Amino acid sequence: MARQKRLRNAIVKTLRENPQGLTANQIIDRLPDRQRKSASNAGHVSNLIRGMKNITAITSGTATASGGGTYTVNQYFYEEEGAEI
Repeated sequence: MARQKRLRNAIVKTLRENPQGLTANQIIDRLPDRQRKSASNAGHVSNLIRGMKNITAITSGTATASGGGTYTVNQYFYEEEGAEI
C-alpha cells in the first residue's frame, strides 16, 4: 500500500475539497501536477480508490467508448468518520 501513498493522499485531499463528488477524470484534472503525472488514466484512479476507506462510489451513468462499447461512470464521495448520512 505504500507504493502509491502520495497519490492516494492527494486523491483524498481532492475529494475532501469537493464534497459534491467527482468522477475519476475530474479527480485527475484537480490533482497537483506531480501526482497527475503518476495517475495514468481514470481506470488507474478507480483501482486506487477501490481499496481506500471512507470513499463511496455511486454509479452516475454510462458512457460510450471510442470502439463502440459502453462503460459505467462512477462518482466518488469522501465520507468523514462518524458523519451521519
